[in-house]
Amino acid sequence: MSVIVARVARRTDDDGCDPGRVLDERQVRLPLPPARRRGATAGLYVLLGLGYLLVSLWLQRRVLADPGGLLIGHVTADADMFAWWIHWFPFAVTHGQNPLVTDWMHWPYGLNALWNTAVPLLALALAPVTLVAGSVTAFNVGLVLGPVVSGLVLVAALGPYVGRTGRGWAARGIAGALYAFSPFHLAHAIAGHLNLTWSVLPPLLLLLAHHLFARGPLRRPWRVGALAGLALVGQLVLYTQTLAIGVIFLVVTAVVLALRFPRRVRAQLPGLVRAGLACVGVFVVLGAYPLYLVLAGPNRPRGAIRNVHATGADLANLLVPTRLTAVRTTPDGVDTELGGHIGEQGGYVGLAVLALVVVAVLVVRSTTLRVVAAVGFLSWVASLGTSVVLLGDYTGIPLPWLGFAEVPLLSEVEPVRIQVVTALCVAVVVALWVDRMPLDTPATAVGAVTLTALAVVSWLPADAQEVRPAPVPAFFAAGAAPLGPADVVEIYPRITAAWDDGAQGLRWQAASGPAFRIRGGYFIASDPQDDVAIQSRWNRYQIGAQWVADGKNDPSDDYTAAAHRELRDLGITAVVFVPGYAGGDEARALDWTRRVTGDPGRFDGGVWLFRLPGTAPVG
Repeated sequence: MSVIVARVARRTDDDGCDPGRVLDERQVRLPLPPARRRGATAGLYVLLGLGYLLVSLWLQRRVLADPGGLLIGHVTADADMFAWWIHWFPFAVTHGQNPLVTDWMHWPYGLNALWNTAVPLLALALAPVTLVAGSVTAFNVGLVLGPVVSGLVLVAALGPYVGRTGRGWAARGIAGALYAFSPFHLAHAIAGHLNLTWSVLPPLLLLLAHHLFARGPLRRPWRVGALAGLALVGQLVLYTQTLAIGVIFLVVTAVVLALRFPRRVRAQLPGLVRAGLACVGVFVVLGAYPLYLVLAGPNRPRGAIRNVHATGADLANLLVPTRLTAVRTTPDGVDTELGGHIGEQGGYVGLAVLALVVVAVLVVRSTTLRVVAAVGFLSWVASLGTSVVLLGDYTGIPLPWLGFAEVPLLSEVEPVRIQVVTALCVAVVVALWVDRMPLDTPATAVGAVTLTALAVVSWLPADAQEVRPAPVPAFFAAGAAPLGPADVVEIYPRITAAWDDGAQGLRWQAASGPAFRIRGGYFIASDPQDDVAIQSRWNRYQIGAQWVADGKNDPSDDYTAAAHRELRDLGITAVVFVPGYAGGDEARALDWTRRVTGDPGRFDGGVWLFRLPGTAPVG
């Protein structure tokens, strides 16, 4: 076997790359019998998967006390929104409704799921959990499993790239763990961003890069392109921002390689064109309806949904970790100065990891490693957004992403979320380093192992993940029997996009079946009055309820009558008043509700139900 390895080594160029290839691959070895090889490989995947799962469960162990009554994450209202969409998908399918367009929220205008973080692919995968244990449990299961699956996909994607030494599986396992529990994923877990903890496309594109670029002229380009198109369709119905980011940086990788190997472009180009055509063909055909919803579907926003200039990463986050990282060498309190909230502060790399990357680039003779490091650097620059932000201060120094600020669709990408590519590249560089680091002398071995250990330890997650209660009043949990699909319900407290439990009414509606429609919500949409809406407009009833709850004078009879007419004009058939959640003087707000609806109300399952005159009970 040593003779075979030596012969292959002699045929490699100065970068450790076969002259007929663009990226270096692992060395040839005498193979094990197929059955033994498959069994050993499956066993290693199982062990790694169990290891990652145990870490994920430990980080999120607080939710295990009550997985149906607690929600992972305590930064935004996104967890309630995800729980609603996870419930909506199986409900829509089993009731013959379109799961990608709905008017059960933001009635009567409805929502376009592809412009919301509806995660239909995950909702489908989690549907058995949802149907058995509810959407809150399904959301929690998804957040626990997301990093595990993402890490395992990277382990698989690294197969063609590592294995020159006997350290291949160790390298892949370490890299998978670094990616799964990277600062990026830790940040988005505490924010309840289910869609971003399932970061499977970036490692899939790493594997695709092997097939597209590693072997010289592309073999079976139509099949490779078709499989790539299938992966992109899957990401399209998971989360569109990650799709855009992945495609951009696959192109960036191709450009970096073309600049590194300009004489090989002509030989590669025909196969890449065929693969590209197959990819686009499969993507357009299988993703036709979701693409229609994105580009021309109903109730999509008619304007920019966010300010791209305010969604870049903080430059200091490169070296300043948040409280989600166990080892912090910066003074206490520095992380609180970072721009944005903790859920978007996932760009920590740190001095130890930076040192490892620099040493690996200088020491390891690997084209793959250097290309990945270059792409990682470019992704980090892109993640900073359109201008430099340092410890929360906008410096006005322009950056390359400014070129995308006016590009349709791409201007909706939040640059800070490009950090997922940076995290992937760091993990891949570590894998290649572990696989090929010099251990030929005691001194180099000690230095290499020490550097590796310091880098890995610097990314250890802290025991800082959070949960929050997800209570559901008995009225909703029992199915809200007095209400039916023809009812449009105003829930008090008002459902909003506010982070402090503003969207909990979505969770209540979902828990009821959903049994009724709502005008409010937390979403991305448009309506006749607003080009972009993230919640329904205030109406007179809501304004009056807030007014009296704040201790101000009772509204006039004329205002009360106008509030009643407005509810009727909006199609509201009932008001459900949930005491104990709004704060302020709820007794006065309850009396105001009686005045507006003209109904004394009925107390049922911990809530007050008021019907507007002329709307009959359904149950």
